[in-house]
Amino acid sequence: MTEPRIEFEHIARPRLPVILAAFFRLGITSFGGNTAAWLYYRIVQRRHWVTDAEFLSGVALGRTMPGSGGVNLTVLVGQRLCGGAGAVAAVTGLLSGPLAIVVALAIGYTRVGWNPVLHAVLDGIAAAAIGLTLATGLSLLQWRRAEIGPLTITLATVLCVGVLRWPMIPVVLCLAPISIGLALRARRGAHA
Repeated sequence: MTEPRIEFEHIARPRLPVILAAFFRLGITSFGGNTAAWLYYRIVQRRHWVTDAEFLSGVALGRTMPGSGGVNLTVLVGQRLCGGAGAVAAVTGLLSGPLAIVVALAIGYTRVGWNPVLHAVLDGIAAAAIGLTLATGLSLLQWRRAEIGPLTITLATVLCVGVLRWPMIPVVLCLAPISIGLALRARRGAHA
């Protein structure tokens, strides 16, 4: 069985420099994490290089492989766009900007130290990343009755771990069986 290829109906196949530049910009704007959300916005919504279904399949596959899910997803998208060379261009673009930024920040941090203004800036960046993750999840969510269970489990996890500061492992161990039960119930209801 052959792997399905992306059909470029309304856009030309991107060249390697375009892929490199797009992923470089993605790398410096998604600095600090949440690469999948930025990738969805830049590559799926704005450039239409891959479809929603291809993106979600790539996210699922990227999370099952060892390493960073965002980098794995970048490899998959780059490979689909332009083969092995596209994967190399995408990863090089994605990682080269953040590498330079991290080195510059490390040099600057050794000079600034534990400044309270610096901590306020970092708290603001963390809040923005959390908001972007939530916005991406909500935009991909199809508002159906079957989606209420997973959404409730997600909100309960955020409340317990993020707000109440309960340890993550016990929260996940308690909520995972409930989530699995809801998924099995929804599957039985769909097949009935």
